[in-house]
Amino acid sequence: MEQNFFFVNGLKADKNSKKLMRQHVMKGKNAGKTFHRPSRTSQVIHYRPMERIARPIGSNFCSFPFPVPLTKTASKSIDDFFKLTINVIYPPSQLGFDIERDMSKWLEIMFQGKSGYEVSLVLIQALNETYLGGGYNCPNSLFCLSQTLELLKKRLGSKEALSDQTLSIIMSLINQEQLVDHYSAAEAHMAGMKRIVDLRGGLENMENLAMVAKICRTDILFTMQQSGCPTFYRDHMPQLRNLLTSRGFILQRTSKAYSIRQGRLDSVLGEALLDTMGICRLVNEHLEKKPLDIIEFQEALISICYRLLYFRTLNESRTRHDIQSAYHIGLMIFMVSIHWHNYQSRLSKPGHIAGRVKEVEGMLDEHEDEFALWLLVLGGISISVKDDRAWMLSGLRDKASVLGVTTWDEARRYLVKFPWINVIHDEPSQKLWEEVTQLDLYLHESRWS
Repeated sequence: MEQNFFFVNGLKADKNSKKLMRQHVMKGKNAGKTFHRPSRTSQVIHYRPMERIARPIGSNFCSFPFPVPLTKTASKSIDDFFKLTINVIYPPSQLGFDIERDMSKWLEIMFQGKSGYEVSLVLIQALNETYLGGGYNCPNSLFCLSQTLELLKKRLGSKEALSDQTLSIIMSLINQEQLVDHYSAAEAHMAGMKRIVDLRGGLENMENLAMVAKICRTDILFTMQQSGCPTFYRDHMPQLRNLLTSRGFILQRTSKAYSIRQGRLDSVLGEALLDTMGICRLVNEHLEKKPLDIIEFQEALISICYRLLYFRTLNESRTRHDIQSAYHIGLMIFMVSIHWHNYQSRLSKPGHIAGRVKEVEGMLDEHEDEFALWLLVLGGISISVKDDRAWMLSGLRDKASVLGVTTWDEARRYLVKFPWINVIHDEPSQKLWEEVTQLDLYLHESRWS
């Protein structure tokens, strides 16, 4: 191989000469080597799915000041938890309340301090494992639950025993036990919650109204499930009426129900029905103006529910079998449809709502066909597929025939004579009516086949 020698003056080299010298040296050093330049597209970072945080963009978790750095796993658990329990903690999204802002307040309660963060996160993981994982009795769920109870025991022996955070943990445990039908365990936690509230001077002495509302909702649901007497009592309807008046709104407390027109209802029950009608009209006519905020709206529902629960227990209404009992049970089912919208079939005992509707059917006389139609529709949109849905559809078809109702618009004119919130009840009720129409068509075709 012929070799060529080049002589350069490196002392007085210009810029171009220096460049040629560098190229010459590198060519000799890398002779016989092949270099493969990596593709530019391969240099883009690709994240594995497990490394990505599954949460909505703009979530409160992005800016919320957690007491410790939030890991990706913890963020996913918290996000799943709030998606799972959103209908238990908050009113229906159709009402347009600022749930994000209220959620921030709840996060502050649950994750205040490092110790609170630890116990709340373990409890959240237990709940998620129960409903999104292997179920209540799976090893992971039981392990997380046992950790939660151990950490809670330590809190109850500390200065944090009476805190809002401790109450939030206990209420989450109650919700978990209710959802898996462990009512004796839920009852034990209810007793513990009452003890803490009593030591703090009762509900009226608690400053955090979001916490008060959650305590009352937990109490009301447990009472409905057990058909017994409530643990607490709270009625702020007089204050809410005055508040609405100061804001330029009036609670229109009227009803075209037959038993109201004829004065057949007890005064306590009649007042509860009229207040419910007033709240429904307020929402239907002024949805965009938001006459009440999210806490005030819950206060209204809580006030009505407690009056109903103290008027009679559900067990009493079932045994007395009169018109008072029929309206009492009907109003309770209506409250369930608002308080736990889209979640009522999961929170109520299997067959509970369907059974109550059947019982009320036997309490009504010929003057209450309109009320019966309303109750059957409420029952139909509140029960799960596992319940006696066929009976409900058949009953609706028969009652519509008695009233001469053939279309959804005609049916709705009767339904709005009773408590009814358009954005909550219209859509599922219309779908239910379509099922009734299909049943009617099927029976008609079967008759002539």
